[in-house]
Order: sequence, then structure tokens, then C-alpha cells
Amino acid sequence: MEYSSASQPPGAIYPDSAPVRSSAGMLSSPSADPATALRRGRAAATPSPESSLSGSLTPVKSASGALRLGGPLGIYAKTEAKALAWGFQVDQETGEILDAPADPKRHRAQRFALKSVVNRLLPTSRTSKCCRWRVPNQALQVHRSTEHGKAFYSGLQVCASVWACPVCAAKISERRRAELVTAVALAKSMGLHVKLLTLTVPHGLGDDLPTLLVQIRNAWRRTTTGRAGKDFRKLLGIKGTIRALEVTHGQNGFHPHLHVLLFLEQDATNACVQGLFTPIWQDACTKAGLPRPSDAHGCRVDDGSKAAAYASKWGLESEMTKSHTKQGRNGSRTPWDFLRAFLERSEGWEQSAHLFRTYAAAFKGQRQLYWSNGLRALLALGEEATDEEVAAVQEDSALALAELSDEQWRAILATKSETLVLDMAEEHPEALPALLASILERSRRTLSGKPRPGSGAPSPAAKSARTWTGLPAT
Repeated sequence: MEYSSASQPPGAIYPDSAPVRSSAGMLSSPSADPATALRRGRAAATPSPESSLSGSLTPVKSASGALRLGGPLGIYAKTEAKALAWGFQVDQETGEILDAPADPKRHRAQRFALKSVVNRLLPTSRTSKCCRWRVPNQALQVHRSTEHGKAFYSGLQVCASVWACPVCAAKISERRRAELVTAVALAKSMGLHVKLLTLTVPHGLGDDLPTLLVQIRNAWRRTTTGRAGKDFRKLLGIKGTIRALEVTHGQNGFHPHLHVLLFLEQDATNACVQGLFTPIWQDACTKAGLPRPSDAHGCRVDDGSKAAAYASKWGLESEMTKSHTKQGRNGSRTPWDFLRAFLERSEGWEQSAHLFRTYAAAFKGQRQLYWSNGLRALLALGEEATDEEVAAVQEDSALALAELSDEQWRAILATKSETLVLDMAEEHPEALPALLASILERSRRTLSGKPRPGSGAPSPAAKSARTWTGLPAT
């Protein structure tokens, strides 16, 4: 193993009543309508003492009306989530903990723990090789950023899947989130108004998910190419849109839906925009083969503050890191919750495994975020990087702390110590040699299990360890 301090470069359907304009010029409608979830050995992190606790939580209402959970950390169970918290306040409407401190190391450990589940559920996928297989003819090194102090590996293959990979989703979503926040801020500085449009369609347990996705995409296309949609955009002066595809799962099956940021020249009220666009969306859906969305739930419009809040928390990565601070509503779950259920062997974990495979197959190749033509140029944001480019980016201002041999990397994988090495690189880089030596010795002991009597074959534990690393099982 070699150590160096040298920096490493980056390998026509409108409502019957027309909108009216107020004295202020605004358009309006005529009528106001962990813990255990990490499994320390699996995540190979060193959690805080609190993270080793689990159990049910008893909500107690505080003087302010917020719920305070006085119990220890918990996990999702029986289609509803237990909050993972120690005495944090919980918003009664959203279930989100209001004052939970960020814990980057715990989030990273959780990502790798969930990634280990993906490796098992999708063993032949590109994602199963992500962050495990080396890039040919490239050194595998441990780095630490001189700017942020975060540690990371270089020389490993990445899958760049925002849908199936918890590790890549984190990196890509953070970049996309920053771009969304910047876009909203720039638009407001240019005098544009931003609205958040949420579009849903009726769905049921028997729906075919890939077909549903195609129909939703075709429905949206009709809203942009049809005469009614073009008139809508011209009336409000829509300069561009950013469309995000999201999905949850509940009692009626998979629920794919769209969130769209609208950048408007006209300061129209939410009711006006919703009243104008709802029939357009309903017509587009029926022509695309979907059931007619309801008047109440098919289209919802929120103002700029909601749009900014959505941008700041966007992405599956946000859903993953919020999962321990958010209770399920009506049993709704995200794809990462499927992985948690499998990891914890909680009730229905076999079905969760099947649901994740179905979801991953249906969303493979789908674009998660789409900017309308010309919007990035209008905001002077430059050309959009692909998910692959974002996932492969390495920080220039990073020190190479250690170069890992094949044997050392096999040992890290076999002992599931990926996050432990990164934690040590961030906190005590001088202790990396001793840690790596310990990991190597533990791996040798695990892989040298005694053969079963008379068989001459490795022990089940040893064979399982070899198979988990992606190396041939002898």
C-alpha cells in the first residue's frame, strides 16, 4: 500500500369563464375555487450510541401543538413509519421532524447499507457492480476533499442510476438540487414568477407500471403540443418548465406523478393557473389512454414559496435522507423503503423485494428531470451535464490518502467496511494503515473457515462472504 499527499485529478379546453385581470395586473379566476436499519455489520459504520436503540415511539403533544416523540430510533413497519428520533418535534401534517440535526456519516452508512440490498436484488445489473468493481488500469485510492473534508473512493465503476442506486442517487440529486435552487433564484431576480404544478392520474393495483409511465409521458407531451396547451402558455407567458418524474407506492399500487416548475411572465393566481390547466391535463390524459383525472386531485398549483421549498428538497436522495425524519402518510412508501423492509426483514419484506425489482425495471432509462428547451440558456446556466458525467466527477482539490491493493479492497468488501474506511479518512487519516491492516486480518479469518467434515468445501459463511464481494466462490 502506498501513501501520498499528492492531489489526485478527476479521473382549446378552457373553463367556461375567462380569467380576469385585477387592478394590480394579476390574472385571477372569476371565482375562487437506522439504527437497526443500518445493521452495523452490514453498513460497516460506527454509529452513535443512540443508533443502537430501536422500538416503538409514543407521541406526546407539546404546548406548541407539535408532536414530540419521546422514544428511541425506529423503522418502517406495517405500512406506516416509526419516526427515528430522540425527542424531536414532529410536524403533525407532514410527519417530518422539525429539529433533527443532519448526520452525513449516518446518511452515508445508510446509503451503502441499502446499496448492499440492491446488490442482492439485482445481481446481474450494472448497479450491482457500482462502487464495488474497479475501473481497469486505474488505481483505487481513498481521497479526502481539502475544501469539504469529505472522503471518497476513486477508481471504482459507477452506474449513475438515480432510480436504483442509493449511492449514485445521492451525488446526482445533490447536483440537480443545487441547479433547481439556482434556477428559481435567478428567475425571480429576472422578474419571473415561479409556480409548482403537481399532476397525478388515477391508478390501481392492476396497472402495468411501464405502460403507465409511457401514458403519462404522452399526456404531458399533448399539453405542450396541443392548441389548448400552446394558448395556455402564451396567455401566461410561460418562458420554460422543469419537469420531474417521481413515484411512490401505496394501497392502490404504484403512483407515478409529475412535479413541474412553471416560469411565468404573468403573476397569475394559483386558482387561475389551476383552473386553466386542469381541463387541458384531463383531456390529454384521456387521449393518452389514461382515466380522466379528478377535478379535485388531478392538478394542483402552489405558489413560489412552495416551488422554492420543493427545489431545496428535491430528489430521491432527499426522500432517503428524510426517511428517518418522516412518518408514512396513508401507508405511502418510496422505493428506498422497499430496500429498508428487505434489510430489516420487516413485515412484507418479500413483497418489498418484488416491488423494488418491478420498479427498477420500469424506471430504467427514464429521465428523472427534464428542462424545457431554451430555459437553461435564458437563465445562463450553461449546458446540462448527464447523470453519468455527474456521477463520475472527482474533486480536483482532494488529497490521495491511500492506494488500495486488490487484496485490501476484497477485504473491505468482504467485511462491509466501505463507510468505516471513509469515516476514518475524514476523522483520523493517520490511522488508516492500522485500520486497513485490521480489516485485512478480519477478512482472512472469515474466508479461512474450516471445511465441513468430509466435504472439503469452505464453510457456508466463507462461501457467502466470497459471493457477496462479487468474486468467484470457490
